[in-house]
Amino acid sequence: MPPITRRFSASQYGIVDFEGAAIPCAFGGEPGHFTALVMIEGICQVIGVDFERELERIQAHHLLERGLYLVPYQFTEQGKHVIEDCPSITLTRLHTWLAEIPPASIADAAMRAKLTSMQDELTDLIYGYFGRPLLPSGMLAEDEKYLDDKSRQFYDLVQSARETKERIDQLEDAVGSLRGQVESISMTVNSYEEGEHIEKEQQERLRAMIDLLSRKYQEKHGQGTYDTVLQELKKRFDFRYYKAVKKETYPDLVRECVNIFRSLHPKGTPLPQVFKLALTDIEQSRLF
Repeated sequence: MPPITRRFSASQYGIVDFEGAAIPCAFGGEPGHFTALVMIEGICQVIGVDFERELERIQAHHLLERGLYLVPYQFTEQGKHVIEDCPSITLTRLHTWLAEIPPASIADAAMRAKLTSMQDELTDLIYGYFGRPLLPSGMLAEDEKYLDDKSRQFYDLVQSARETKERIDQLEDAVGSLRGQVESISMTVNSYEEGEHIEKEQQERLRAMIDLLSRKYQEKHGQGTYDTVLQELKKRFDFRYYKAVKKETYPDLVRECVNIFRSLHPKGTPLPQVFKLALTDIEQSRLF
């Protein structure tokens, strides 16, 4: 995989609320060319696709690669602020990337259905803007007789935006309202609050613990069960990816990982070192 050479100088940072997960994003640019970039790894973890594979796909796609940058994000590690360069994609290319993700690559059925629904909506939007006006006028008039109210309103709004570019904002609001009527991926941009989530070292420990648990669970229950432990923990402790784990829930999450380890192993099996380090970490945090 070739290195990412373009870097983005951010003037402000925030978060994208993507399906309930807080994913870092960055803002910058000049007036008239203002843009936002979203951390790719966070989106991948929420959807449930391989980050490295998706990054390769983005780099190989001429439209997506143009929106790919390295962005310096600030994280808290061992009580200190550290800067880490993370591959990110511009908001202008984000939905094009999402539209290109093969639904078959997503294991979770509910997320797969949401992504498919969003891809259908994007296809309808493109057809309404570029394709439908190409139909003969007589065919369009005949088609109008059979459209339901929702479709008619949708195509009217697309046509208005096509004729008057200044009404694009109105179209986006209207399409956003229509999307609320179907099950599709939701996303809003909010201000970023530092200090809410666990530090990078804690993220890596949690990832290592859950990987050990997942391997053991699959060993006991068979192929295709590797993600069972992770998905259950995500539901119980309300996180979509490791960077989004909240500090206040981290101690209980660690203890639950220990409980799961003990339930999967014979009584008296010693805890692996990563579990011991995590327990020590939360005990020391409790003292301060």
